[in-house]
Amino acid sequence: MSRGRDAALGDIKSRIADRLRQGIAAGTYGPGDPLPSTNELAADEDAAPMTVRAAYAMLISEGLVISVPRKGFFVRETLAMTWHMNAWQDPRRLEKVPLDGWTADVEAAGFVGRQTIEVRMVTADHCIGGHTLGELLDLPAGEPVAVRGRVRFIGRPENGGTEPESIADSYYPYALIRDTAITRPESVNTAAILTELGAALHHYDDELIPRLATQAEAQQLQLPPSTAVLEIIRSGYTSEGRPVLIQHMIRPGQGSRFIYHVSYPETDER
Repeated sequence: MSRGRDAALGDIKSRIADRLRQGIAAGTYGPGDPLPSTNELAADEDAAPMTVRAAYAMLISEGLVISVPRKGFFVRETLAMTWHMNAWQDPRRLEKVPLDGWTADVEAAGFVGRQTIEVRMVTADHCIGGHTLGELLDLPAGEPVAVRGRVRFIGRPENGGTEPESIADSYYPYALIRDTAITRPESVNTAAILTELGAALHHYDDELIPRLATQAEAQQLQLPPSTAVLEIIRSGYTSEGRPVLIQHMIRPGQGSRFIYHVSYPETDER
């Protein structure tokens, strides 16, 4: 008897969640809009308030809804964007953020952005994405590596950069940048500094790994459980093919698009 009752309650919960989900998808409830109260839905659906709250919990876990204490439930505002992953295809984007064009894409979408910066030290034995930094930067085991750890935030102009958008950690051989501003937790043009050091960035390789966010990443980026992320390992090289920078990015999926421009070298047609 209890099992049948639990199944019935599950059906009601799913029906309520589906109704709200469809309303959000159809635009009946737009980003930031309040959703019906627990008591309103309970009366409309002839359901217990506890069942309605369980339906809302489903939508919160999917990233569609947020709960605001003492105010109710609201449609979560989406900050999904189009990210142009080729930094130096457009000189204007190169001036904004030389490595990945992040600031330019944020501004193009009508948002504002900010980032926190923390500088720390690891060794070449440190692993990211299944690789050691020694493999990626061609360094011997134990060699010191400087990390510029960043969390990036975006938001609408009226609210400021309040929502975590990505984790973007940059790794440099410490012996290369030890006496530069790269080792300080402040915004600097790292590409220009590398150029001054005779290690100008010429090209990069990207490794893309779609996966679920780890618990730590979900907490840092304020993501619902089981959220898909795109892990990007970007290796920056000089014109001689020397690796001088590794950027490790974690970006939530949540509807964002990632665009690459791929060009082919000129070839003789025979």
